[in-house]
Amino acid sequence: MTEIDFQVGIPADLTPEMILAQLQLLTRDEIFRASKRSIAFLRFVVEETLKGSEDQIKERTIGMEVFGRSSSYDTNLDHVVRTAATELRKRLAIYYGDEKHRCELRISLLPGSYIPRFMHAHQAAQEAAEDGLLSIPPNESGLASEGPAHRRRNWQAVSLLFAAALVAGLCGWFWLHTEPPEYLFWKPVLDTPGPVLLAVGDVPHGPPQPVAADESQNSTPAMPQSDSTRSVPFADAVTIARVVGVLESHGKKVLIRRENASSFSDLREGPVVLIGAFNNEWSLRLTRQLRFTLALDAENHLIYIKDGKNPSSRAWSWGTNQPTDHMGGRGGPVLHDYALISRIRNSETGHVLVVIGGLYTYGTQSAGEFLTDPQLMQSIGKVTRLGAGNQNLQIVLGTTVTDGTPGPPKVLAVSQE
Repeated sequence: MTEIDFQVGIPADLTPEMILAQLQLLTRDEIFRASKRSIAFLRFVVEETLKGSEDQIKERTIGMEVFGRSSSYDTNLDHVVRTAATELRKRLAIYYGDEKHRCELRISLLPGSYIPRFMHAHQAAQEAAEDGLLSIPPNESGLASEGPAHRRRNWQAVSLLFAAALVAGLCGWFWLHTEPPEYLFWKPVLDTPGPVLLAVGDVPHGPPQPVAADESQNSTPAMPQSDSTRSVPFADAVTIARVVGVLESHGKKVLIRRENASSFSDLREGPVVLIGAFNNEWSLRLTRQLRFTLALDAENHLIYIKDGKNPSSRAWSWGTNQPTDHMGGRGGPVLHDYALISRIRNSETGHVLVVIGGLYTYGTQSAGEFLTDPQLMQSIGKVTRLGAGNQNLQIVLGTTVTDGTPGPPKVLAVSQE
């Protein structure tokens, strides 16, 4: 079994990042979203433990820090912490009782205290089995009775132990042979030697302009208009911060440049991440041969994500002639924006290329949130093999914009070929 420091309940092979990722999964689950105080309670005790301040995890401290009680409040009369701890334990039991969470890292509260304990799923299963064996009542001689009822208990305990061993084996295998979806998406980038070039699009001066189409194309390609500004949209900046955070957390160096300051020779040096769609010329040029592409319907004043298998559809579009002032503002109409994420092995550059861009800024921000959120990435990990880095992967997202803020991104289509 893994060695555990029982003072703080952290196995030696668990990192703070792994624990915090599991904490995020817990607090975003519907079981916890209905209870803000359970989330606050769990987050406080976990973060204090990871900081090495488990000696501060006491009833009075929790009452003050989590529930806003004064330093002199009477814990004998005010049971808020004990009641909340009971509720938290119940929610944890319900969460981990669900089959889909069987192989996840376990977070629990140590009996008789509020200090959290962390363990792998197979450890929890093994402990449950051992508890079952130890609970068999002995007879007067100190040996387990050999009567039918006790033999039945023995058999049940052995069966439980066998099942636990099987679960431990399966969870251990998956733990060793699978990686989180958000890591699998970025793995081809992380595995490519050299720094990552992150090229961000400039602010477009008005809608993109049509360029001459090839005979093989049945829609009009678009190119961004030139713009001398050195600023980038806020949503692009947020996405840059998210992507850089993920890459640097895995030890990858990132070089950030404006797209019009990045030459084709630069793109051939190593892995590339392009931020922006119609405001990034490289995003438009390097995705034209894929199933999902960025296209312009000049006649109908639309930019849209074109599906090569349904080229006439304009379901994922944005009107270029609509006013942009107060777009999605309070009291205004609900808006919909769309984003295209492409991870490709580009034959022109010879390296893996990731393109992240929305039709408007809301889509770009939503795409950045999607790619860096473990729980959101779980949804895509269930429908496609993210680890297949030799295949081109495209994800179409949609988001509803309310009061100027994009809502949670939703997966609309996936292509892997």
